[in-house]
Amino acid sequence: MKEFIKEHRFNLIKLSVTLCLIIAAAICGIFNEQASFIIYIASYIIIAYKTIFKGIAKLFKKGEIGERMLMTIASLGAIITGAYFEASLVIFLFEIGELIEDGAKKGSQASLEKLQKIRPDRARPKGKIDLISADEIKVGDIIEVFPGERIPLDGICVDGVSTVDTSVITGESDPQEIRQGKEVFAGCLNINSVLYIEVTRLVSQSAAQRIIDLAAEASEKKTKSERFISKFAKIYTPVIIGLAVLVALIPPIFGQDLTDWAYKAFSMLAISCPCAIVISIPLTYYCAVGYAAKKGILLKGSGVLEKLEELNTLAFDKTGTLTKSDLHVTKVEAFEGYTKIKLLELVCIAEYKSNHPLAQAMRNEAERFKIDVKEGTNYEEKIGFGVECDSEYGHIKAGSKLFVGAVTQTNVGTVFVSVNGKYVGYVGVGDDLKPNSKRAFDKLRKLGIEKMYILSGDKKSKVDMVASALYADGAYSQLLPENKLDALEDIINTHENVKIGYCGDGINDLPCLSRADVGISMGAVGSDAAVEKGEIVIMDDDLEKIPLAIDIAKKTKRTAIANIIFSIGLKALLLVLNIIIPLPMWVAVLGDVGIMLIAIINALRAGK
Repeated sequence: MKEFIKEHRFNLIKLSVTLCLIIAAAICGIFNEQASFIIYIASYIIIAYKTIFKGIAKLFKKGEIGERMLMTIASLGAIITGAYFEASLVIFLFEIGELIEDGAKKGSQASLEKLQKIRPDRARPKGKIDLISADEIKVGDIIEVFPGERIPLDGICVDGVSTVDTSVITGESDPQEIRQGKEVFAGCLNINSVLYIEVTRLVSQSAAQRIIDLAAEASEKKTKSERFISKFAKIYTPVIIGLAVLVALIPPIFGQDLTDWAYKAFSMLAISCPCAIVISIPLTYYCAVGYAAKKGILLKGSGVLEKLEELNTLAFDKTGTLTKSDLHVTKVEAFEGYTKIKLLELVCIAEYKSNHPLAQAMRNEAERFKIDVKEGTNYEEKIGFGVECDSEYGHIKAGSKLFVGAVTQTNVGTVFVSVNGKYVGYVGVGDDLKPNSKRAFDKLRKLGIEKMYILSGDKKSKVDMVASALYADGAYSQLLPENKLDALEDIINTHENVKIGYCGDGINDLPCLSRADVGISMGAVGSDAAVEKGEIVIMDDDLEKIPLAIDIAKKTKRTAIANIIFSIGLKALLLVLNIIIPLPMWVAVLGDVGIMLIAIINALRAGK
């Protein structure tokens, strides 16, 4: 509030002086009409010069008749008809409305300005006392973050254990425990212990900077509704002026009093300002974008809300989106006298040099049982089939049934193992369904999503199991990246009036994210490609943020429609009353400002 008063000090003083002069002129009018007239004109000049000049400038520069020109015509008309009190009060009330509008816009921009401050500009290199510019830190550098400080760059914790508030990035209020090997993001608040972080991204690539960039981008993009309102205002204002001219001129032709009908026409102009609609609709969408960002949902422009509200179909990637992205060993079966522990050791020797997620899952399981895995020799990888190497236990192969020569009916096995050509067992590796996947699907059904599909490169048995658990309407399995797009096209082409969204989290999802009506990037804090292609970015892996985003979109549209109906309906009522019972011009303007204020208050609630 203090900042608002400081910024608008001159306008507030001008309004105060004008109000004092209007009151003085009204009192003076009881005793001396000439003195009253002079004071009214002085008050009008003080309050109206800015409105008049801006209205005329817009008319000549852009050829547009805006609300300022309407106020200028209305107030000058009041002077011509001798309504000096109304002339000053009309502009006085209009200027108050302008202040209210500016205050609302400033409030809606506060979240964006706050975002600018979430990423610290300075960082502390390991072993140094002094802070340096975060721009000087390179990828691979180690930085220290003390308790109470915000993390300046994205990275991996290499030492220390602490609790970190991640709410500015994920929208989640619960603090997260960070320890060695855990990823951290710029802007998060370190709460209770020193952390040592190896930097993985430069300042310009950090998660916090992406949020800032996306929020700024969102504020600049217009929805179809906003574009319609802009065009509506350009047509609406000249039409209103034309009607006002007809109201002023036609009745006097049939013997009515010219002064009375001219006054009604000028009151009509004051009532008809489109500012309630022109201001509230863009503000509604802007506030909804800000509200979504607070919940960890980033929208690339307010136009996404309209497309999101229209969705009736959703397609999902499986791994990392519907299921947990961290694979783990689900089953170990050993034959030919080998124990399960020994089979884990054998497969880890074969996968020793592999970076595949399956290999990492099996190494994690070996670490859990404290198995000492020794490196083999003569490693060779057959892409798409498996790996093999020599070891102290013989020649080991790990991979597909065909590659290993396994004879089994099981479909559980993910990695089959042989030693010296003899099949000795398999290791099942899988991912679990996220705990809230079912809840998310149920909420989506209630919000009007009629069809939901799963598109995955995983085995049919696994994909079908997930589809069954979630009551999905269809599932496509064993898809290569290019086949995913074919599957999405198949869904679109086999149904009428499909408005489809696609949810994914990996590079192989990019074609579908681009093709869908709405691309939703899940858990995309660390994925440049997903952030680039997705129109909506869910800053964590919470599937329930998708129905929340759709709910925000639907509420935002309802708010915008309510503002349009309310504003036009009430203005129409005032116009009819003005024709039947001539309204004082100040009452007309007060009604217009009141309508605008109510519409703005409603807009500020958008999405909630």
